[in-house]
Amino acid sequence: MNIHSVRLRAVPVAVAVLLGGLWSSANALPVTYGNITLDASYHLGGTYSGGTVPAGVIDGMTDPSATIYTTPGGADLYLFTNDANGNNAFFHTYGFTGAYTYFGARASGAGDFFASTRATFSQVFTNTTSSAQLFNFAFHVAGGDVGITGQGSGYADLMLNIKKNGSSVARSRTTITQSSSGSASCDDSSSDLGALGSYMGCASPTGASDGGGLYNVNMGLIGAGESFVLDYDIIATVSGNLTQGTRIEEHCTGGYGGYGDVATLLSVGTNNGYGGGSICEFVTVPVLGEAIARSGDPFAAPIFVNGVPVNDPGPGGNLQGTFNDVPEPGSVALVGLGLAGLAAMRRYRKQGDTT
Repeated sequence: MNIHSVRLRAVPVAVAVLLGGLWSSANALPVTYGNITLDASYHLGGTYSGGTVPAGVIDGMTDPSATIYTTPGGADLYLFTNDANGNNAFFHTYGFTGAYTYFGARASGAGDFFASTRATFSQVFTNTTSSAQLFNFAFHVAGGDVGITGQGSGYADLMLNIKKNGSSVARSRTTITQSSSGSASCDDSSSDLGALGSYMGCASPTGASDGGGLYNVNMGLIGAGESFVLDYDIIATVSGNLTQGTRIEEHCTGGYGGYGDVATLLSVGTNNGYGGGSICEFVTVPVLGEAIARSGDPFAAPIFVNGVPVNDPGPGGNLQGTFNDVPEPGSVALVGLGLAGLAAMRRYRKQGDTT
């Protein structure tokens, strides 16, 4: 498909061409890798209220427990951390640009915890033609979840936010709040905006999910020679003081694993069987409640123009390659297309044929 053959006489439709180089990395929170910025912070073992950031929050990007895989076009962060009481937080936050582009953020935790993470794609687009151009941002969002399990207070929040020059043009926000008494509510619409407003729906007061889908965001008319910044944030925040009751565990010390006569163990607390010399006891331990918020892979699908795929999705459905006849400096597989203009052009041609 030759993109250049499709034009409007009144308002030509073209691709806004990317200009500029990659951002430099920094050794502070947040951290930028190419066009991707990652952020993560947590705190364990406190009392938390909603999404309020507690004092003494820990930088997850520089935490010794964090594993960060980096490339010139992005990075992948894994972090699991816990304390002596079993309270924990887990992150998987990532983003890559290059032959294909994808990014996402997940935060989850159990017990008494706060965890927040963000993945941001940011890019400058410039209309290099001699006339105004319509810019349409076509992309795919993968499935996501927001949820709380257990009793006690909890909070789970997921936001997808697309901005043009710092102002939101499309947004989805889903927030679940549970009080210490167990009363819970799910809000999936009060902060929604534009095309992304249909992403995610509340299945129950403590759970929301979405299977993902294709979206289009109209970024408006871009004048000849004008540029704009497109930012796309995925922000996941969870916190809680959550339990799910208790369970009985066998705790043993010494010996060779604590195998022995359970009746004897219960009566005297000493294992006289295999692994003799080990001291065991049955203890009651809490089962921790959990919260999760996640979404990702915004570009993990082909982009379509009038129902025709203009690029190869490749293995796993991720964007591969570049558009025919369209220069793409940096080989970033993100492109703006004037879909509305294409449809208008077809109507214009049909009218011209009849006159």
